[in-house]
Amino acid sequence: MRARLGLTGLVLALMLPLGSCELLQQASMLNQPGQMPTVVYQGAVLVEAPSRAMMAAYYCPQILADQLGFVPPLNDLTCNGFFGPKPAPDQMHVSFELAFVVNNPNNFPIPMAELLTAVTVFPAATNQSLGAVCIKFCDASVPNCTGAPDPTSCKASGADIHNLDDFKAAAAGLLVSTGVTLLAGQQPSFQMPQVLSGSEIVIKTRFSFGPEALLTALVQLASQAAGQLQNGNTPEFKIPYRLEGTAWFDVGSLGRIALAFGPSTGVWEIPQSALVP
Repeated sequence: MRARLGLTGLVLALMLPLGSCELLQQASMLNQPGQMPTVVYQGAVLVEAPSRAMMAAYYCPQILADQLGFVPPLNDLTCNGFFGPKPAPDQMHVSFELAFVVNNPNNFPIPMAELLTAVTVFPAATNQSLGAVCIKFCDASVPNCTGAPDPTSCKASGADIHNLDDFKAAAAGLLVSTGVTLLAGQQPSFQMPQVLSGSEIVIKTRFSFGPEALLTALVQLASQAAGQLQNGNTPEFKIPYRLEGTAWFDVGSLGRIALAFGPSTGVWEIPQSALVP
């Protein structure tokens, strides 16, 4: 026991000249008994979307071609006459935000290290569209962090915990993460969220569908939308979804723990006017 204490003292003594109170705090945290945090998933809300008219103008030519066999000149003439010119792709992102309430009962801060999220759009349909993304959050000292995972990210054991391997059938590029926020009005980033000791915070993570990825999912709407578009009527563009995933936290002596959320279902309805984040 004395030898172990002596070694710990030697390590801490060697760390002091290098800098830092922060290193001492981290070393101390690792030796403290950890308590499990709690994570309550609050839901998913649409935070960015084109208007229904923009959706109709963008997708109308392709839907008429696929469902009614229209040729391109007739598509463009029909769609442009009813809905106006086709919007640019960068105006067509559909983004949603997940909100989690995280409570930290420990007397040291805990970081959210990784987050796995999977979404299935039109889950009741035969041809489901599934996207999954793993985020590996970075320390504040890492510049230009993209949240890209490494080969060991979003892995866990246990039948009740979702792994990235559980979503191998997910379509590449269907779902893209744009980062996490802790404060209202804060720009999303991939900096590691910290839950301070004895505190509770709301962590919001944003994800997006690009227009081409969403077009694949909107095939589910095509049979009902084609006739409406041909007659100049704007479809409602309702997108049913199912969400599930896992959050990983570093909790002192407990190490890295995984907490699952979902599955949760709902419907995103594209609004009459564009949603701008």
